[in-house]
Amino acid sequence: MKLKTAALVLAVSVAAGSLAYKSTVPSENSFEGSELPFEWHNANVYFVITDRFANGNRNNDNSYGRPYKDDSGYNAGTFHGGDFAGLTSKLDYIRSLGVNAIWVSSPVEQIHGWVGGGPMGIYQYYAYHGYWPLDFTSIDANLGTVEDFRTFVTEAHKRGIRVLIDVVMNHSGYATLKDMCDFKFGRTVDNFDPCAKFIPDVEAGQSYHNKPIDASEDESWNRWWGKDWIRFDGYGQTCGAEDSIDGCLAYLPDFKNSEPNAKEVSIPVFLQEKWEHKDKLHDIPAAIPYRKGQMSVAQFEAHWLASWVEEFGIDGFRCDTVKYVPQKTWKLLKELSENALNKWRIANKGKDPAANWTDPFYMTGEVWGFTNDPEDKLGYAANGGFDSLIDFYFNPDGVNLNTCIIPDPDEWKRYAKMYGREESKVKLGNLTYISSHDTSLCRKKDMEKAAVMFTLMPGAIQMFYGDETSRENDKGGGIDLEQGMRSDMNFPADIVNADKWSANVGRLSSEYSSNKVLSVWQKVGQFRLRNPAVGAGAQYSLGENSFCRIYQDKAKGIDNRVVIHLGESDKINVSKCFANGTVLQDGYTGKEYRVINGSVEIKSEKLALLEIKR
Repeated sequence: MKLKTAALVLAVSVAAGSLAYKSTVPSENSFEGSELPFEWHNANVYFVITDRFANGNRNNDNSYGRPYKDDSGYNAGTFHGGDFAGLTSKLDYIRSLGVNAIWVSSPVEQIHGWVGGGPMGIYQYYAYHGYWPLDFTSIDANLGTVEDFRTFVTEAHKRGIRVLIDVVMNHSGYATLKDMCDFKFGRTVDNFDPCAKFIPDVEAGQSYHNKPIDASEDESWNRWWGKDWIRFDGYGQTCGAEDSIDGCLAYLPDFKNSEPNAKEVSIPVFLQEKWEHKDKLHDIPAAIPYRKGQMSVAQFEAHWLASWVEEFGIDGFRCDTVKYVPQKTWKLLKELSENALNKWRIANKGKDPAANWTDPFYMTGEVWGFTNDPEDKLGYAANGGFDSLIDFYFNPDGVNLNTCIIPDPDEWKRYAKMYGREESKVKLGNLTYISSHDTSLCRKKDMEKAAVMFTLMPGAIQMFYGDETSRENDKGGGIDLEQGMRSDMNFPADIVNADKWSANVGRLSSEYSSNKVLSVWQKVGQFRLRNPAVGAGAQYSLGENSFCRIYQDKAKGIDNRVVIHLGESDKINVSKCFANGTVLQDGYTGKEYRVINGSVEIKSEKLALLEIKR
């Protein structure tokens, strides 16, 4: 919600007399709370599969001929219509959750066609999730246009929300009949016309897994990526399901990017011909210079992806299948992206509030089964450029229903020892989740408790869209549990009030959703948003289930302190955090208190979130 108030600077002192909090209530050209203190170790990241979130433009729903329902009548693996126009329209809702960073599924153009879906291949599976890239230099038309994406990034920045995109360097998308038809490459079985519709002969035991593509070695595949670019059966190199850097993951064609300084390669034929036809709506302008010449595969990929940063001011990457790409290749991507972000910031002064931000380009990634390595013993930070890795501890299992662990105070203590530092000096951070697109949706009986215990975790956290509304696993319409984890977003009935919910997040909101569970996510998330000490601060015990957290950044003049108390209480000791006479507000109830003799008199039944009154 835009505010038409004049600039106002708030500064509140704590015991030591240093600056506890500094925020600018912005002009009508910005949004309340966009200047809140930000620290990546306190990030509250909201992960969205764009296609499954909100449909803002139905005119792009069937791009490249993709259907909403496949030829068997299923939509478990199809594009559902979500796009960046829809996502932009819901930014106030996302902001009301206390979110300060959003991770969106890869926006690059995906393969146009389908592969067999599910173990039995009963449905057509399209790349709605963004993990099967076709052209790194174009935005996928199902998600919108370049200007749609630019608007989304700018509007997110106005609300103080950093933007991360999913990036895939390990593999290309599969070969599909549709792409073979569109780009004239490859070989089919029995000269099947790739432009024709393939319907499996179920009585003969066929499924969509039996699509008539002949991947055996043949020069007809040379018009695709080519043997210098990928490992693939059509180039005489078996592509199976190896678990290695120089092997194929789940039969996906593997990019030969293990050595950044490998031999130079030329642009693949299908891309050369595709790029002869300019597409101003979807081509990324900053990537155009890298559509020619010769470089190694790793260098081409890194330049293409860094171009998105240079063009839009993207703040970070979430990197897919990290362990299958060498750390030095990731380090190349990080270095190019850092330079790209600096270039964008210089070029966009006065156009986008993020041009004035000073936090560094951020890179996190997925190493399957990883938990913690704050001292960077595996070298992902030093050698790979990563700032954090995703933490699987609270939901480690693949494709299961409700197998998550809800953090408890003991887990807070353990994580605070690893990630709680008063000045947040951690070599390799974490990004903790309880639900994801690859494991399960965490849907416990008491989701209010889940909201509190997860959102107040030390270290960075990652929500999965719909955690806050208990979005259900719809089993892909009843046919696939994995697809069901990516079901369509279930927005609250009163979402029309989202602008009011997000209006005062930088101080203390006065309105929340009427949905009882959602309102808890909002209150606790906004408390975290205002206070970097929640995720990035050092934690001190004040008694049973009562904690003081302190975050300091002397260079920025920030000394941020909070007290978190769980359970019933008539009096809470706050002496470690706040001096006598300090006026506090409870971010959960909205009530105000004054510190007397090191404590506050309070009637707490469930939770108290004490911070200096804004």
